[in-house]
Amino acid sequence: MKLLKKKSIFTMFAAIGLTIGLTGTALASASGYWTITQETVGAHGAWSTYGSPNLKQSSDNVASFNGDAMPAWWGYKVRLINGNGASRSNWARLQKDQTTYGYNNSGLKGYYYYADIRSQTYEPNVTTVKAHFSADRK
Repeated sequence: MKLLKKKSIFTMFAAIGLTIGLTGTALASASGYWTITQETVGAHGAWSTYGSPNLKQSSDNVASFNGDAMPAWWGYKVRLINGNGASRSNWARLQKDQTTYGYNNSGLKGYYYYADIRSQTYEPNVTTVKAHFSADRK
């Protein structure tokens, strides 16, 4: 009797764990994907070149950014923009190997967006930045 009870409890916990695991996978995949981008950034906070676009796959009002190669001395700021260069999120500081967020993301699900990366106004160098970003919360 005790052996049967232990098997039932084990089976119940295994089923709960599997259900939670599958639900977490579904939620994670529903929140979009990362796009790797490389952009030339002008000195003194000038406009960057368009990099690779990212498809917004949710109705989140948050965009996600993560720096990979950031050669400017004074760092970068980043925001989400549409194909016309219009802002779709607040500015966020681009951090190396750390996800930061641009809030008030007004981008619409099913459209492509870009990361607008800019140096600080006192940065004297033109640089090439590598980053990954998502028009959704990651």
